[in-house]
Amino acid sequence: MAVYTILFLITAAAGIPMCGLSEKKDGRTLGIYCIVMAVLFTAVSSLRFGVGYDYNLYAGWFYGLNFTDFDELRGDRREIGIFLLLKLVNIFSADYAAAFPLISLLIYPPLMYYIFKNSDNPWISTAAFMGMGLFFNSMNFMKQFIAAVICAFAFQYAAKGSYSRFFLIVLAASAFHRSALFLLPCVLFVLIDWSFMTLGITAALSAAAYAFSEPLVRWVTQYVYSMYDPDSSREMINGISICYAVMFGVLFVAAFLLRNRMTGDKRSINMIIWCCFGAFFFELIGSRYAIVSRMALLFFIPAVCLGIPKIFTALYSLSEKKKKGRGIAVIAAAVILLMGNCLFLMERNYNGVIPYRTIFEREDNA
Repeated sequence: MAVYTILFLITAAAGIPMCGLSEKKDGRTLGIYCIVMAVLFTAVSSLRFGVGYDYNLYAGWFYGLNFTDFDELRGDRREIGIFLLLKLVNIFSADYAAAFPLISLLIYPPLMYYIFKNSDNPWISTAAFMGMGLFFNSMNFMKQFIAAVICAFAFQYAAKGSYSRFFLIVLAASAFHRSALFLLPCVLFVLIDWSFMTLGITAALSAAAYAFSEPLVRWVTQYVYSMYDPDSSREMINGISICYAVMFGVLFVAAFLLRNRMTGDKRSINMIIWCCFGAFFFELIGSRYAIVSRMALLFFIPAVCLGIPKIFTALYSLSEKKKKGRGIAVIAAAVILLMGNCLFLMERNYNGVIPYRTIFEREDNA
């Protein structure tokens, strides 16, 4: 747990002086902070050994590429984007450990660039990335997380009204994980304002979807993800803990209540709140069918890395208006809440990231 705790503390200890307490600073230090955090995340993810439930799965895929040529890849039913890149690495190294630096480079530098360009305050985004468990997600559902990073950029284009770029970028993301295609209708997010009427309609439809989730899941798996049999697949029979739905439910409620106090244009705020809702909704259905929760990954990055800074910036501004200097309590609460949630996830060994070991601890390195 120590490596993750230290990494979280760095996000705040370095971030506050380099990025600003609440609203972000302008200048070179902001970019330096994002570069440093990209390097740290990449290093921790690249050098791990056996960390994460999906580690051995990806190691096995990479090892299998030793016996696969480029022509065979073209006929492979799996997503070509990641396997083509892994095959290029495989030309130079047959060691499965070489796969993880490449995957890490596809996730963390683009993510930190996204945060640098779009976040109200990068250090809060980065602390939220750790505190809400996204870093742990990224070390497991790696193909889908790469797609999620790409889709985060797509949402930004949708908010700017560039719908053609949104569709093209989502299609590019589907080369890494086909689930990205489910986001194509989500271009409508930027056009639907949140109000109590919207909330009521959405809540009613969500309750109906939860109540009738079994026939819906059975119908969907007739056409897509048919390998997940509702009667026998472990990820269909079992659900994830409801606490993850609660976690994102709190985020959604906070974003909804503070929607009129968030800074930024209306379309971007619509998009962020809808992503908060999407994360909550699919985690909720995932409490019955674990596989469904993976759809939430596609909404995590805008919801957490953009939504949480907007929430705390709004609360900071409100506190400062009431009494000068009171905003520091909001920032302290942000650090405590996110750190507490991070420790809670580690205590549950969220996504199998505990204990952390490095490739230098492999037996063949002894």
